[in-house]
Amino acid sequence: MSFRLSKEARSYFGNINKASSLNELETDWDKYYLSAMAGIKARSRVPDDEEPPASQQFLDYVIPAYDDQKYEIYGSLIVAEVEREGIPWGQKEEIRQLMLNLLDSESNTRLSDNGIQVLNCYAEKGSRLIRSEIKPQPQLDEFLELYYDFLDDLED
Repeated sequence: MSFRLSKEARSYFGNINKASSLNELETDWDKYYLSAMAGIKARSRVPDDEEPPASQQFLDYVIPAYDDQKYEIYGSLIVAEVEREGIPWGQKEEIRQLMLNLLDSESNTRLSDNGIQVLNCYAEKGSRLIRSEIKPQPQLDEFLELYYDFLDDLED
């Protein structure tokens, strides 16, 4: 299973890069990360059947620049799923099962196929939220300021 970024998200972030004169989002992982964090912060993801198709996959590993942050991303993913599923924090066995369903210590990403799919669904929802709230595509520096404000406005 691979990380996927929809063509709509790629186009949106590509337009930000085109509008920017000094800096740009260098990798698809940068775009994926911003999208995933927005979906996770909103505690909202698209249904599994709205995950971007396999033709829109970009990598089946976490790039080195994000390797140190992957467990923070995965921890945020787990918290979002626990809260989205409405699992009480005292239900340790139910949370343990959810974690076992999302994580796989044998995979190169440390996520199970289901964990990657769930993260892809958060990233897709996040990219949709970003595209609906931050228009038109500004230069990167302005986008990042608007993105920060957008995340700050989302309810925990």
